[in-house]
Amino acid sequence: MGFLDAFMLKRKAVQHSLKWPLPEARLTAPVADAEDAVAKIKKAHAKFLSGGEFVDTVYAKQYGEGVFAYMLIRTDKKTENETLLAETYMLNEDERLGVDVESSFSLGESLERMGYARAFPREVTEWRFGYMMLRVAAFDITDFGAFVEVALPSTKVDKVRELQEKTALKFLEQLGVKKEEAIPADVVTLQFAAMMDDEPPGGASQQSQRGRWKDAYA
Repeated sequence: MGFLDAFMLKRKAVQHSLKWPLPEARLTAPVADAEDAVAKIKKAHAKFLSGGEFVDTVYAKQYGEGVFAYMLIRTDKKTENETLLAETYMLNEDERLGVDVESSFSLGESLERMGYARAFPREVTEWRFGYMMLRVAAFDITDFGAFVEVALPSTKVDKVRELQEKTALKFLEQLGVKKEEAIPADVVTLQFAAMMDDEPPGGASQQSQRGRWKDAYA
């Protein structure tokens, strides 16, 4: 082994490892058309993983300032099968569900006992892909819009996170998304925030979505 090879091997081995891992992160951007975005994602050689048309009931739980966890009771439009999806990437630790997945009614009650409040329903068509170390998804959400979301996996190495971010932004550029258009949030949070902002104040006899949310954590 030559001097240069030994030097590069040593340099590659020395990487700063964080005591606590950087949590998974998301970058989301609105797009004009979901199917057009999917075509561009495929052209970028991303691997298709899954997709379909679904009806979701979204339950939300707040853990801190700007930190949320979501549970989605999902019904496949084609098969009518129900599944439970966890969107808890903002948390440092996974919460044990401790629920019996039997029906959407009983499951909803279990989630509410765990502190999750019913936030909103949605109809969504989604496509999911893998691209290098990233997970990519395209969404077409009824009455909300079309979006592309890129997930950066958790890591203990800060240099790896820098590489992930560069790769994600470069990938979005291939889809025609500018750096400043990428929002550091997930699609569920964007829709939840938009619905709370758009909801008019409720009267004494009819609470708004925001009011119901605040009551759940009073």
